[in-house]
Amino acid sequence: MQTLLRHLAVVGLISVLALLSGCETPPQRQVVYSGSSNRCEQCGVVSDVRQIQTQKGSSPLGMVIGGIAGGVIGNQFGGGSGKALTTVAGAVAGGAIGNQVGKNSGGPDVAWQVTVKLDDGRYATVTQAADPQVRPGDYVQIRDNLVYRL
Repeated sequence: MQTLLRHLAVVGLISVLALLSGCETPPQRQVVYSGSSNRCEQCGVVSDVRQIQTQKGSSPLGMVIGGIAGGVIGNQFGGGSGKALTTVAGAVAGGAIGNQVGKNSGGPDVAWQVTVKLDDGRYATVTQAADPQVRPGDYVQIRDNLVYRL
């Protein structure tokens, strides 16, 4: 019976951690061409390109590994129903610690911030991980929140 409770606690914890580590994708931008002029709303001239440092996001892998390790360590303490409680508490604490370690490992990420003066006079700034390989004066299109040279 204790083994079953222990397995259910670990499986439940892993399920909760998996749900908590889900990522939300940014909304997609669509390029809309207006009429017969073949002019797109997300096209324009690059006015500035900068390499910036960004903070890393949470680490689902670190959270899961930390949760499993914490559950195993917590399982070593207590007895009876207390053992299940220490297993769950250890898994939650391990997941939180693993997530923080994942955030702090490796230092900041490098990204590119591109400012574009759109054809209609508005300005748009796109931050992307990949080097866009554009420079000021290039004619570009913003598609799926990325900058592409035309």
